[in-house]
Amino acid sequence: MGNDYLKPLSINLTGEVRNFYDENSVLPAHELVIRPLFEKSVEAFVYKGRKDDFFSGGKMNYPIKLEQEDILISDKGKFRFDRTKECITGHEYLWNATTWKRGSIVFVLEPNTVNFAEIFKNTYRPSFVENPNSGNVASATKKCKVEMEKGNIAIILSASNGMEWIYIYAKGELWEDIVLCARNNCKELNYFGEF
Repeated sequence: MGNDYLKPLSINLTGEVRNFYDENSVLPAHELVIRPLFEKSVEAFVYKGRKDDFFSGGKMNYPIKLEQEDILISDKGKFRFDRTKECITGHEYLWNATTWKRGSIVFVLEPNTVNFAEIFKNTYRPSFVENPNSGNVASATKKCKVEMEKGNIAIILSASNGMEWIYIYAKGELWEDIVLCARNNCKELNYFGEF
C-alpha cells in the first residue's frame, strides 16, 4: 500500500443516484452509514459553506444559515452537533445539501469503535483521493489530518457533493485494516480502475 494513507479513502454512499437526489429526501445512507458513524463519533462538526446566494444548475441557491439550525452549536468558527437532539431524521436537507450550501461535515472516531464491515456493505466505489481539498473546506481537511496523526479515524462528508462521498483518514495498521475492509465489503470495487 505504500504511502496511500497520505491519500484519503473515498467511499460512495449513493451508487447510481450519485448527487442527483432531492436534497430534502431520506436516503438509505442516512441510517445505514451516517447514523452509525455519527453515534460512534467522539466529535462531529459542520463547517461553513458559501455565505451568499448564488446561481448554479439553472436556479438560485441559498446557503444554509447554520447558526439558525437548532441541532448545531457554534464552536470556534464551525458548528458542533447538539447530541441531546435527534440530528439526522428531520434534518436531511443539512446532510444532503450540495454545491457548498453547507461546508464539510467531519466525524472523529477512536479506533475499533465502528464496524466498518457492516457500514461498507451499504457503500460503493472505494478509491484513493489525489486531491482531498477539492470539494471540502480546507480547515475541515486539516482537522482530519490532525486527528489521523493522533491515531484517530476522521471522516469527512463533502461540501460540494453532499451525501455522494465520504473520505476516510487513518494511519498505519488501522488504515490498512479499513482499506482491506473496504476491498472486502464495498460494492463496485473496480469502478474507477484497480483498487
